[in-house]
Amino acid sequence: MRKARIATASLLTFALTFGSMLSAAFGAVPKDAEKHWASATLTKWTESGLLKGYEDGTVKPDAAVTRGEFAALLNRAFELKEEAADAAFADLPKSNWAYHDIAVALKAGYIQGNGNGGAAPNAKTTREEAAVMVAKALQWKGDAGADPISFKDAAQISEWSQGAISELAAANVVKGDMQGNFRPKASITRAEAVVLLDAALGLKNAAKVFDQAGEYGSDDRTQTIAGDVVISASGVTLTNMVIAGNLTIAKEVGDGDVTLKKVTVKGTTNVNGGGANSVHVEDSVLLRIIVDKPSGTVRIVAISATTVQDVIVNSAVKLEESNTTDSGFTNVELSKALPKDSGVELVGQFEDVRVLAANIQINVPSGSIGNLSVAEGADNSTINLSKEAQVLKLVLDSVAKLIGEGKIENATVNEGAKGSSFETKPNAVDGSGKDTGSTPTGSTSPGGSNPPGTTDPGTPSPGNGNNECTENCADATLHSLSVASSVYMELEQRDGGNLLLGTGYSPDVMSYSVAIPADFTESDVTLSVSSAVYSSVRYTVQTDDGNYSWGSLENGATEFSVRLQPHHDLHVYLYVYSADGVRSKQYQVHFYYERSLQEAFRLRNAGNGPEVTVYQLETGSLEKGDRVTITVPAADTTLGSEISVTETVYYPNASFNLDDWGRGNHFSPSSLQGALHVVVERAGQTVMDGDYQYDLTPITVIENQAGLSVELLTKEELLEEDATSNSESRHSFQLRINLNKETADPSLRNAQYIEIKSTDKYYTDTQPRLWTKEDLKNVQNQFTGMFWPIKLYEGGNEHGFLGYKELYNQYLYVFYYDAQKNPIGYFLYDLNFDYDHVGKDVKLMPSKTRE
Repeated sequence: MRKARIATASLLTFALTFGSMLSAAFGAVPKDAEKHWASATLTKWTESGLLKGYEDGTVKPDAAVTRGEFAALLNRAFELKEEAADAAFADLPKSNWAYHDIAVALKAGYIQGNGNGGAAPNAKTTREEAAVMVAKALQWKGDAGADPISFKDAAQISEWSQGAISELAAANVVKGDMQGNFRPKASITRAEAVVLLDAALGLKNAAKVFDQAGEYGSDDRTQTIAGDVVISASGVTLTNMVIAGNLTIAKEVGDGDVTLKKVTVKGTTNVNGGGANSVHVEDSVLLRIIVDKPSGTVRIVAISATTVQDVIVNSAVKLEESNTTDSGFTNVELSKALPKDSGVELVGQFEDVRVLAANIQINVPSGSIGNLSVAEGADNSTINLSKEAQVLKLVLDSVAKLIGEGKIENATVNEGAKGSSFETKPNAVDGSGKDTGSTPTGSTSPGGSNPPGTTDPGTPSPGNGNNECTENCADATLHSLSVASSVYMELEQRDGGNLLLGTGYSPDVMSYSVAIPADFTESDVTLSVSSAVYSSVRYTVQTDDGNYSWGSLENGATEFSVRLQPHHDLHVYLYVYSADGVRSKQYQVHFYYERSLQEAFRLRNAGNGPEVTVYQLETGSLEKGDRVTITVPAADTTLGSEISVTETVYYPNASFNLDDWGRGNHFSPSSLQGALHVVVERAGQTVMDGDYQYDLTPITVIENQAGLSVELLTKEELLEEDATSNSESRHSFQLRINLNKETADPSLRNAQYIEIKSTDKYYTDTQPRLWTKEDLKNVQNQFTGMFWPIKLYEGGNEHGFLGYKELYNQYLYVFYYDAQKNPIGYFLYDLNFDYDHVGKDVKLMPSKTRE
C-alpha cells in the first residue's frame, strides 16, 4: 500500500508549564540543556518564550514526567481546555493542581481512570502510555494491524499500545534509541515528552498530500487522518478513511478523476480541480463542499449511500445523484461568486437550492427540488426544467426565465421578480409580482387526483362579489389567522428555513406550523381568517401523499375546514388577493404530527461499509437549539465501554456519529435488534427521553417474480427521449417497471408505492446488498415533500438515468410498500446491459477481479 507524502509545515510553539512548578521565563539556552541530545528542540521552545524552566535556570530535561504533568503538556500543546463535566476520581480532589488537566484529558478522550476509581496523577508516565495518549489526541484509532513494529524490544510492548506505537513510528513521531529499542516500560522524560509533542504537532498541523495516482486505504480497515488532506494528482482513490480536517481536491488534478469510497470528511471539502467526469463520491459522508475551479466545469457524483449536507457553488458544476440510497445532496447554494453565463446542472433529489448568482443557466434534466429560491439581486437567470423534473416550491425575488416541460407545484413571484416567465405554468402561482391570470386551472399533481368537489383557486376578479371597493383596496394581507380543533392546537411562527420564531399570529410572518398531537384521532380542524373587506381569499390543501384540493372563501365566509388524520402531515397555502387585483400574498400553515422518539430517528450506515460499523443516528424532527444526548450501551461498542454523544443542533435535519474517536471506541451492534438511549432537551425541558429501538432485520426478498416486468428501453427509444428533451445530458438508460397484481406474489396485492435502488457489480465477486428495515425508514423533515417511495401506477412506472459515461452491470432492487408506506418486500433483479439498450455515448464496463 502506498504511503502518502506528508507536506512540510512550520511547527507552532506553545507554552508548556506545570502550574506552580515553573517560574519566570528566561531567554537563553537552559544551562542543563546546552549539550543535551534534545538541545535543538528545547532551545527552539525556550527562545520563543513559551517554555519556562525552574528558578535556577534549568528545565531538568531528564526528569520523569507524571501523568498529571504529561496531561498538562499535551493540553497546552493541543490547545485543549474543556473539562469533562463528570470527572471524579478518588485520588484527585478538585483542589489538586492537576485536576483541571486530568478533567480536560478525560473530556478529550486520551486518559481514562486506572480501573480502581483513581486517576493516578502522580504516577510516572511510561513511554508506551505517552504514545497511546498522543495517538488518541491525534484521533487515531491505533489499530494493531497497521504496520509491523520493528523495534528490537517489540516483544516487551503491551498489546494495548501496539497499534498506537505502530502508527506513530510509521509517521516518524516516535523513534527508538541508539540500540533500536523503544523501551516501552521506561518513564518518559521531560525532553522526550517535548520532542514527542513537537513531532506530533508537526503531524497534526501538516496536510497529508496524495500527489501520485493510485488507490490509498484498505477495504477492511478504517484509517483516521487527524488533520487536512490534499489530493493534487489525477487518478487518486481514497478508500475507508475518516478525515478529521478539510479535504482539498487541488487545481493540479486538472480535468482528471478523483474517487472517494467510504470516506467521511468532518471539515470542508474544497473542489478546485476535476473535469466533466471527475469527482466520484461513493458511500461517503461530506458535511460541506465548496466548488471553486478556476476554469471549466467539474462533475460531482454522489453514489449509493452518500450524504452531502451543504454545497456552495462558486464555479460551473454538475451535481448528480447516481443510485443514491441515502440523502445525497441536501442543500445547494449557487453563490454570488458564480461568473456570468456559468452553467449549473442538477440531477437527482435536492431538498433546498438557493440561487444568489445573476445571469446564469441552471439545467434540471431529471429529479426533484423541494424548495428552489431565486434571491434578490440574482436577476436574468434561466432555469430549464425538463419533462422528467419537478419543483415542489419555487420562490422568485428576482426576474427569472423558466423553460422546459418540467412541473412546478407552487410558485411565489414577489415584486422584484415581476416580468418572470414560465414556459410551463405552475399548478399554483401567487405573489405581488405575478401577472394577472397567470395561475393555471385544474392541475393535478403526480401521485394523486383532486378530491371530489374541489376547484383550483385561480385568480379572482377585482373586488368582493358585485360590491365596488371603497376602502383598503390595495390590502392583500391577512388580518388574523387561527385554528380550532377538538384538542388544543397552537400556531407556531416559522422563518423561510422552517426555524421556529414564536407562537400565535403575527402580520409580519408568512409561514406557520401546527403540531398535531400523537394521540390525535381523525377529525376536522377549522381555520379562521380575516382580511380587508373587499379582498379575496383562496386556499390550496396538499396531503402528504401528493394530492391537492382547492377552495375559496366567498359571500362573507371567514373559515373553512380541513380533514386531519393521525400520523399524517397536511399543508395549507392561503392566497390573499387585494380588491384592486394588483397585489397578492401567500401564507402557509403546515400541520405536522408530533413524531414519537421511535418515529423521529433511524439508524443508518454512514457509508463506511459492513466491515467497519460506523453508524449514524439520523433525524428530521428537531428544532434549532435542541440538545441531544445519545448513549450507546457498553455491550454494543468495540471496547466494551459505554459511549455518550451530546450535540446541539441547528436545523431540523441532523445526524449524530455514534463513536468516541478519541478513545477509539465505536458503535458495533451485537445483534440485529437493540436500543440506544436518546434524550432531547428543548429550552431547558426534556421533550424526548427513552430508548430508540433499532431493527436491522433484513427486508424480505420476494423470490416469486411472477407479475413483475422490468424492461430496458432500446437505444432508438432513448434517442427519441433525447430528441424531445431540453437537457444537455443524454439518456444513459431508462427502466420501465410494471407489476401485475393479479398474477404477482400474494404479498403484493396491497402494494401502493414503489421505490428502486441499485448497486454496481464493480467486482466479479460482488454480492447483492441486504437491505434492512432501518435502511428504508423515512425520517425526513416534516415540512419537505416526499420523494421516495412514489405512487405505483397501473400502467407501469418509468425511471430514466442521464449523464453516465460508463456503466457496470447492476443489481436492481425493486421495493414495494403498502398504503401506509411500510415495506412489503423487494425483488432482486440482475440488470445486465448491452449496447442495444443504452445511450449512444455509454461505455459498458466489465467487472474487475478483486486483488
